Amino acid sequence: MKKLFAIGLVSLFLLHFAGVYTYFGVRLMAIRQEMRELLKATPDEELELIRLTKSEYEKSLHEEDELELNGKMYDIARVQVKDGVYFVYALNDGAEDNLLSFLDEVLKRSSSDKKPVPSQLISFMNWVYLPVQNDFKFSSKLISSGETHYLDLYAAITSVVESPPPRV
Repeated sequence: MKKLFAIGLVSLFLLHFAGVYTYFGVRLMAIRQEMRELLKATPDEELELIRLTKSEYEKSLHEEDELELNGKMYDIARVQVKDGVYFVYALNDGAEDNLLSFLDEVLKRSSSDKKPVPSQLISFMNWVYLPVQNDFKFSSKLISSGETHYLDLYAAITSVVESPPPRV
């Protein structure tokens, strides 16, 4: 039972951390599917025409059907090559831009957080609520024990009483 509970608890934490990235992955796939359907339904006159050299095209090609240019994502409808110039017919994918920029912002904020953990939180996590079976004392001044008055209650239970048992 304890093992099952531990596995469930670890799975819950992993789902919490991985769930955010799973959401982004599923949402990204849905956006790409929507754009493929939109590209099929869009006439050629409404597509953006982007002219690129071979090196610019290879550098900005994100996947076989996506192009990243000037910080914007484009879904490619078709590509024509004439005299070494690539004519790319594409649509700007604003939804994917927003999703990727939001993910980048979340990652930047989480990695740039350099604030130390508040001392109140550390002292709260160090509090001892239950008696310790094997109590080891260290003589280091750096380790501050968060012992509370709860330990005094447990000490009274284990103390030896110097009186005879009651008579019936």
